[in-house]
Amino acid sequence: MWLDPANALVWLDAIASELGHIDPENAARYRANAKTAKEEISHETHHIEDHLKSVQGKGFLVFHDAYQYFENRFGIFATGSISLGDASKPSPKRLQQLKHHFEEEGIHCVLAEPQYSSKLINSVFGGFKPHIGVVDPIGVDLELGSGLYLELLENIAVGIAQCVNH
Repeated sequence: MWLDPANALVWLDAIASELGHIDPENAARYRANAKTAKEEISHETHHIEDHLKSVQGKGFLVFHDAYQYFENRFGIFATGSISLGDASKPSPKRLQQLKHHFEEEGIHCVLAEPQYSSKLINSVFGGFKPHIGVVDPIGVDLELGSGLYLELLENIAVGIAQCVNH
């Protein structure tokens, strides 16, 4: 859910309201901060939309299906995932389906995540040489702070665009 900035806009109002109830003396500050953050998110959303125009209609695979909210918001769609869940290894049958899908669709981009080994991706595609991009849906290596969310979204968009357009 957090990968759709429209959801973040709703959460900001709810968080500011709740903080205002807990700490009425600073309620105006919470509302002002939420307003500023909403403007920043809206600006970043438009920037990402522009950045991902070149990706629309092009296929790519993901390590696991963590990006549906992001994909739906920005009109891009992964054509499949290697793992059906973030902790499960694909069965031999699933690996065969992926290889077939990869060949049939002419996909040349596979998105890995820093927290998982790329050995599985390499074993799936064997002789094929897809471009492997790395995207991180949870921002493991990002610095904590007020800019984390926008940086997370930007990094995902850039990672997808670079891999797909490679």
